Amino acid sequence: MAERDIPDWFTRAEEAFDPVHQRVAAAIKSHGLPTHLSLAPQEAVYFFVHAMEIAYEANKAGIHANALSQTRYCIEALAIIELGMCRTNGREAILEDWLKGKASPGKIRQWLAREVWPSYGAGLWSESWEDFMAKLAGAVQPYAHYTSQLAQWQSRLHFANPGESTACIESGPIVYDPQKATRITLYHSILNYTLGRIWLANCGSEDTKFYGIVSRLGDALGKSRYLDGHQTNWDQQFWAMVWDRRTGSPHLE
Repeated sequence: MAERDIPDWFTRAEEAFDPVHQRVAAAIKSHGLPTHLSLAPQEAVYFFVHAMEIAYEANKAGIHANALSQTRYCIEALAIIELGMCRTNGREAILEDWLKGKASPGKIRQWLAREVWPSYGAGLWSESWEDFMAKLAGAVQPYAHYTSQLAQWQSRLHFANPGESTACIESGPIVYDPQKATRITLYHSILNYTLGRIWLANCGSEDTKFYGIVSRLGDALGKSRYLDGHQTNWDQQFWAMVWDRRTGSPHLE
């Protein structure tokens, strides 16, 4: 990728990566949870980071379907990390239920939406944090299992002609698709932005320097050509086959 082709969100994501993860790691160590619950959010951080590392390497190698499958795990770990950082009454009970297998990821997100998220403010644009998180989870929910939708991430779209219902698609054991690789990297950047926002909401209201880093990342993500903004369902930009309707090219203008 030539320097002039590097999107602003990619540069901002690199700037934010270490500050986000350093702060989250430190916050999880001072979670204020009783001993029998204390390991859960710490292990969720390890899982989140390792899943993203595996996804990053697979994505770089052109193994996009496997990268996306690993990426989906990060959403469920994110909820447990958040329980470790928030100080809202009831978090210990919901975490205990999760450890006993009585609270699904969906149930935890419902609790967060009711008890925690209203104080977070807007998401990437002007939508509520609950709506933002619904889109974030919905973008990768179809890839929970090996389905035809996930299998489409194993091929490369070269050209589409919707008017004639034709397309040129390359398939093989490993097929690197620059557009798919970029969109998965974009999703990883949104996840790290989300982590940063969660930390700010629960731990760092006075950290103005970090607030600036996260805000710049959010602004850049919101302007990405691969997200069509809060006016429509931006999560659909993480379908396997996305192209410019005017040209048929997978490289969006």
